[in-house]
Amino acid sequence: KRAAEITDLRKQNQDKFQAKENFYKQKWESIRAAQAQNAQARDKARALRDQTRQGLMEQKNRGARNTKDQSREFLYAKKEREAQERQTNQERSQYLKARREDAKRRAEEERLAQLDKFREDYEARTAQEELLRARTDALVAKMEKEEMELIQRLQNTQTVQRNAYEQLEAALGQTSQQVPSSSHRALSARGGGGPGHSKAGPRGAELPQPAA
Repeated sequence: KRAAEITDLRKQNQDKFQAKENFYKQKWESIRAAQAQNAQARDKARALRDQTRQGLMEQKNRGARNTKDQSREFLYAKKEREAQERQTNQERSQYLKARREDAKRRAEEERLAQLDKFREDYEARTAQEELLRARTDALVAKMEKEEMELIQRLQNTQTVQRNAYEQLEAALGQTSQQVPSSSHRALSARGGGGPGHSKAGPRGAELPQPAA
């Protein structure tokens, strides 16, 4: 009986020890599970932090790249705008220069045309004056020639008349020597003799006087 009690007591102690061991074992496993869970949670949290940090870094890098790209685009757009403005200013300058040169060319052409017109007018006026002078000279020469011819004819006429008077006087002189003095006196009485009377022809006509 005492042995059975000892055996029961030993068995009870073993059961208590086993129960305690199982309790601690379960508790340890629970702790280990909790630690493992905590470690897993920490890993997840660390991974999340790393992922978040990586995301922030990438976002920051993307922002920096975007800022850099925007700056590059702004700079490129600025250069393009400046180049366009320079091109526009150059084209405007060339256009204004062409306008000035065209205006200068037109003014020079108008000046040359005006000079040509003046020259043509001067030449036309000079030619007209030369023509008028030539016509005047020709008219004067013609009038002088006609005058010389008229003078020559007049001189010829006077010469002819003088010769005729001389021949007539000679003929009358010969006739007066042959006619008797009585007949000569009667002829002088009919002709209104006396100083300054006009000489008559054979039929009593008045003879023309020679030109001076």
